[in-house]
Amino acid sequence: MAIISWLNKKDRGSLIPLSLGFFIIAMTLTFISINISAAYAVKKQLINVAEAAINKSAHSISLPAYYAQLNRFSDRKRVPLDCSAALSTFSRLIGQSLVSGKNIRIEDFNCDLYAISAEVSILAKFPIQIPFFSLDQFGAFDIHAKIGASSDYIPN
Repeated sequence: MAIISWLNKKDRGSLIPLSLGFFIIAMTLTFISINISAAYAVKKQLINVAEAAINKSAHSISLPAYYAQLNRFSDRKRVPLDCSAALSTFSRLIGQSLVSGKNIRIEDFNCDLYAISAEVSILAKFPIQIPFFSLDQFGAFDIHAKIGASSDYIPN
């Protein structure tokens, strides 16, 4: 009898708390997806700028080593690089470039006679801050990119 009266009883209540909960979840997921896509776009932009700079610096040829034909008997012909000129070109180009209004830092630069590589980074901020989740360590993030170029000789 108690079950029948409980089933026949009309429950009255509000769906506002449930709707508000779904709204908060939807907005949080929207904020997170916008922040992730912005971080991905900043990383792609950083990689593009760094690749352009390292490819330009890979054109710094060491003329004495080139004319000495250091690898003339090697199967893999490569053009020797001038490492100091490559570093100065890379540093100058990275110093002139901005990604999302921020300066790019050169974390590492390696150069041997035939290849150069570098690691660059940027401190970026999320475009949208989640209002109820405001911790300082989640306001900004580091993006790192490793890039490299070699000087393989490709005959025509």
